[in-house]
Amino acid sequence: FGEITPQIKTFFEILVKQSVDALGAEPCEYAMIGFGSLAREEVTPYSDLEFGILIKEDNPINREYFKRLTSLIHLKVINLGETILPALDIPCIKEANFFDSVTPRGFAFDGEGVQGKGCKTPFGNRQTFELIQTPEKMAQYIAQDKHGKWWHQQEPHLPLELVNFTHLLGSNELTEQYRQKVQEKLNFPYREDLNLRQHLAKYHLVPEDMIVFNPGMRDLDRQGMLFKVKNDFYRFPHLALDRLALLKEVLASDTFGRIDQLNKLGVITEGAAEKLKDWMSIVLFMRLKTYSHYQAQQEMMNPLIKPFGFDEPELIKQQFALDQEALEKVKKIYRIFIPFYQAMQEFLAGHENDLISSDLEDKSLQTQGDIALRLFQHEEAEKCYEGAKKADPKNPQLLSVLGIIYQAQGKLSKAAEYAQEALELSLLLFSENHPDVARDYNNLGQIYLHQGDLKQAAEYAKKALAIDLKLFGENHQAVAIDYNNLGQIYLHQGDLEQAAEYSKKALAIDLKLFGENHKMVAIDYNNLGGINQNQGDLKQATEYAKKALAIDLKLFGENHPDVARDYNNLGMIYK
Repeated sequence: FGEITPQIKTFFEILVKQSVDALGAEPCEYAMIGFGSLAREEVTPYSDLEFGILIKEDNPINREYFKRLTSLIHLKVINLGETILPALDIPCIKEANFFDSVTPRGFAFDGEGVQGKGCKTPFGNRQTFELIQTPEKMAQYIAQDKHGKWWHQQEPHLPLELVNFTHLLGSNELTEQYRQKVQEKLNFPYREDLNLRQHLAKYHLVPEDMIVFNPGMRDLDRQGMLFKVKNDFYRFPHLALDRLALLKEVLASDTFGRIDQLNKLGVITEGAAEKLKDWMSIVLFMRLKTYSHYQAQQEMMNPLIKPFGFDEPELIKQQFALDQEALEKVKKIYRIFIPFYQAMQEFLAGHENDLISSDLEDKSLQTQGDIALRLFQHEEAEKCYEGAKKADPKNPQLLSVLGIIYQAQGKLSKAAEYAQEALELSLLLFSENHPDVARDYNNLGQIYLHQGDLKQAAEYAKKALAIDLKLFGENHQAVAIDYNNLGQIYLHQGDLEQAAEYSKKALAIDLKLFGENHKMVAIDYNNLGGINQNQGDLKQATEYAKKALAIDLKLFGENHPDVARDYNNLGMIYK
């Protein structure tokens, strides 16, 4: 990456010089600065081009020149053939919600015209801001507009994106002026008890990011899911390091430089710094290999193809297949990711010592079991959880997961034994109205459903629903799961009307919470398809089953038991 970054900068400089030759000499002193992965020195040959232009004097002639210059550079980049059409902000294409499946997504300008998303090109989003400014005016985007309104409230991503930058070409003096102005703005008072720097680092977008980038190891529905190299492994560490660097006034813009400086400042230990560097080294190489495999900005990695012996060349070509060595690296990432995520949670809540003292290594058997389950390695997961259970026999979480594993293996009496024990311990620890108690009731309900004891299954499922409604209200994932489970019990009891009603409730909640492309939504569609099939509405059943298949293929790839089930369901409907 140390080599790729200067090569991309040199290539960009050639494009600029060619455009200046066509347009005529620049009317004033200027500098171009790069943002995003270019600033972090993590750019790939397929990354978006994110930059702004600093000008010495702002007047209509200068502004018009640099807009034309940007248009020329943009045309040159579009002509490289790697700019997807929706990135161009063409109104009729936006209206039609057009998806460009033909153009490989590669070296292109950052996407245009999306309010609230930053749009780091000199055009800005063409609505509320432009990134052709004097250093003083450019730095204002980090703080307040001329009416005294904070920019982060209007364009949430913009200030954080403009804080981290690198000089590309032109006047070094203008870039340095911008750097100084940025630091001045960050030290503005925001509230009585904190300045803008502290607010942006500790509170702005933090709750949302912590939800989006949660490693989610306890989310059992993600077993065997495809990995998105950027979202699953890359985004969280760079966002966390961005915030730590901002808070601690670390001026390095590259990730490895930041880790070293945070270590020197005593924010992270030397051991933690080494582990974060390991993580970033692995994931940067994975990102480059994945993009190179697809020859585009595509990031799906399949953890099931090679370990489970699916060796059709066409399939391996379609999806970047992780081999055993790569999966060991994934496990290593998670053993650092999980404690880093927890330490950052505590750090942002004001408990800085949790991060300062952590060595960022979680080798516990329970965590290893969680990781194995995410990779669909049931036997290894079972072994790890059973080992963890010996060390901590009164842990209801462990017993609950073991129950689910044994249920998936068809060992229903063993599953029931563990689920019952988990329930008894949860009741002892938490009393009746607790999410863990609801979880255990639900698990037992599912086991009884598989055993054919529908009366007992319904009783437990209703208990789970009552607790979750009391705790969370109607619009919550746990409630949707309860409705779904009850829907399946009523289906098996032959009460199709009641089954459909509960399943539709689950679908409405999940669509509201997650949108269309989510595992829970696929489950809802599948269940409704089965109910419609039993009601004789085969057209509607087919529609739901196809929707479930499309989502599961996107999430899991071709070789996964859920996809096999979806194909099977469609086969039965066609029959």
